[in-house]
This record gives sequence, structure tokens and C-alpha cells, in this order.
Amino acid sequence: MVEEENTYEEARKKRVLENIKHLENLGIAKISKSLLDVAKSEHKRLNSKSSEKSKKKFEVVEVRRSSRAKNPVSYSDQQVDETEIRSFRKRYCRSNESGREYTGRFSSYEEQAQAFQKAQDIQSSLDNPSFVKAMVRSHVSSCFWLGLPSQFCKDYLPKGEAKMVLEDENGVEFDTVYIGSRTGLSGGWRGFAMHHNLEDGDALVFELTAPDHFKIYIVKALEDLVEDADEKVIGKGSNQAIESEIEGGGEEHKEKTPETPRYATRSRKSRKSRT
Repeated sequence: MVEEENTYEEARKKRVLENIKHLENLGIAKISKSLLDVAKSEHKRLNSKSSEKSKKKFEVVEVRRSSRAKNPVSYSDQQVDETEIRSFRKRYCRSNESGREYTGRFSSYEEQAQAFQKAQDIQSSLDNPSFVKAMVRSHVSSCFWLGLPSQFCKDYLPKGEAKMVLEDENGVEFDTVYIGSRTGLSGGWRGFAMHHNLEDGDALVFELTAPDHFKIYIVKALEDLVEDADEKVIGKGSNQAIESEIEGGGEEHKEKTPETPRYATRSRKSRKSRT
């Protein structure tokens, strides 16, 4: 029985060796080996990708709304020159001071409507082309830009830039720059608004007396009644003071000695008591 098993194993090994030699002769062994190597390399590559994915899952990532890659931030340890900061502050302050702060007076709707109605009454008595413009804060402070009615500009004013003269009721003229593409006044309007102390709610009548000349009539929404009253009170008080000085003048007034203050009398008494 043992001999039969040995003969069987020897025959099987012999058969295997013959098959290997037969495969080597046909080149199948090399092909299978190369395929095995390729399969192993592919298996390693897939395993490496899966490991990278698993690592990425546990990485801490900043939450961003945009899918775009974040730009790298460059940090510099260089110190900023203090002179540059001071010059920037000066420029910033000058730019802020270039505008005029609003006076703070606000007119009511009724006062604005009344001023606009008065301006329309003035416009009705004019013969030349004209329009009424109500002032808002952007017209009289900060940006100092005055937009004009577009239809009026198309009918009577040039399309490009041109010099425009503004004349007030007293005959004082101001040079401004008219921009036809934007249908408004820019350069020079600031000086006109500041000179006449224009405020929110004032109504202006623009009369085109010449192709490059506006006659302007100003209707204030808030009259300067408080300032006039203060001036009258101050003037009355000063007149009364002058009259009292004149009436109290003369020899008796000159001979009258001024009263000594209380602290002076107290100091004299204390000195006598000490002596």
C-alpha cells in the first residue's frame, strides 16, 4: 500500500514537471508571471488610494462657502514707516474736511411745499426757459453735485462739457462746469451753495438768460428769523449800556470810587486784629 502511494506521488510530480516544461516551451509561464506582477501592482495602487481617501476624511478643513481654492496669504514682518501713516492720516483728514458739514436744520414738509410754491410763482413771471429745483442734502453738502432736469438739458443745453455762469439776485456771478453726459453741474457749484448757505428744502429757480448763463432766484424754506432776533436783542442791549454810560458820566461819576471787594475788607480786618 505504501509502495502504491509512493509510485502515485512520483508519477504526479513527474507529470507536473512535464507540464511546466511544456508551458515554458509555449511561453505561457512568462505571460502568467507578468500578468501576476501587473495584478499585484494594481492591487497596491488601489490600496494606496483608499488609504489616502481615509486620511482625507479625518483632516481638519476650514469651512468655506466658495468652492474656489483659497488664495495663499503672504505675511510680512517688515515694519511700516510712521511717516507713511502720518501722511495717510493727513490726506484722509483733508479729504474729510474738503466737504461742508450740514447745518443740521431740517425743514418740514409744509415749509418745503411753501418754498416750492413761491418758486413756481416766480417762474410763472419769467419769459426765458426756466425750471424749479428743490435742494436736498447731496446738493448742498458732501458731494456738491447738482443734477438738472434731463429734458431741459436736451432741449436747451450742450451735449458735452461747457462752462456755465450762475448769477444770483444780487448780480454776483459764479463759474461752474456743466457735464452734458450726466446732465448736471459739478465744478463751481460747491462755491455757489456755500456762499448762499443753501439748505435742505430750499427751492431755486433757474432761468436760462443765455446759452451759458443761468439767473438763479433762491427761496429759503427756513428763514433766518432766530439770527435776526438775536442781532436785535444784542443791538438793543449794547445801546442801553452806552446810554447808561453817557447818563452816568461827568464829575460825580469820575469822583466816585469803586467799591472794594469783600475779600479785600476781610483781609484788612484780619490785619488789624493781628496788630
